Amino acid sequence: TPPQENLPSPAMSQVYSTEPNPTGRLVLETTHGPIDIQLFCKECPTTCRTFLQLCLDGYFTDMIWHRCLDNFLIQTGLTRDETMTGNPVEDMEGYLKRSSAVPAKLALSGDGGLGWDRKKFELNPRIRFNHRGQVAMALPLDDGKNGGNVSSEESAEKALLRYQFFVTLDEAPFLDAKHVIFGTVSGPTIFNALRIGRTDVDEGSGVPIDLRGAPPRIKNVKIDHHPFQDLVVTSDKSIPWKRALKGSGKGGDRKDAEQSAIEKRRKKRKGKRDLNVLSFGDEERDYEEIVGKNDKSGDPNKKGSKNDKSG
Repeated sequence: TPPQENLPSPAMSQVYSTEPNPTGRLVLETTHGPIDIQLFCKECPTTCRTFLQLCLDGYFTDMIWHRCLDNFLIQTGLTRDETMTGNPVEDMEGYLKRSSAVPAKLALSGDGGLGWDRKKFELNPRIRFNHRGQVAMALPLDDGKNGGNVSSEESAEKALLRYQFFVTLDEAPFLDAKHVIFGTVSGPTIFNALRIGRTDVDEGSGVPIDLRGAPPRIKNVKIDHHPFQDLVVTSDKSIPWKRALKGSGKGGDRKDAEQSAIEKRRKKRKGKRDLNVLSFGDEERDYEEIVGKNDKSGDPNKKGSKNDKSG
């Protein structure tokens, strides 16, 4: 018998019943068990198409849940290793524009059909952060206008949020109208997400302490169904992260250059957990400090903050 606090209340059942019927489904196979996600493809077609294309092409395979905040959210889509760097923005943009994520009729639009500026129209009053298990893209809607041409370091950081998503572990009404919710976790698999949220992490950034060893990951994505019949798998030679995995020398140089640029922007952060902003830069700034502390102490579990509710 599950604990009393995990039993659905009549009020919670009513919350779920107000949401539209999902029209897609996939399963994230993670190191902590499956997470079953129902997709709102009809209400969020642009967001779901982009997300499904990334899933089809294996973008989220082996991705680390790089931000785990107990009773708030888990976030992924940035990195597969401890470098905490993403794929170059320009490469990702070009790949998506040439993929089936862009319907043929939109390919000639201003942003190449990716629709970053149209995401605000995919907010739905019936889909809100009023219960746990909501799945949303990490890029805040206010930053979507920074999309098309990345001309500064700050906008480049924000652009990498386009390919990240998070799962809420509790209600979070302060995020309403700030992020597009395109799916929701179904059934008891929410408890696997909650387990990931209890990972031992750095108290400020939410970065897993065991980042070099066995951090929580997405092992694979299994797509069950969706209504976009024209979505197809992209050839490997057109997928930037698969080219990088083949050991291209240029890819390594570019990653080193990107890491150097991030280093220049790093600042030490102090204070409470940042629950209001899904910041790309926070994790990179804190990574070396986290690893340094762990190496010196010899005990990677000492800095866990899963019980730190105050920040």
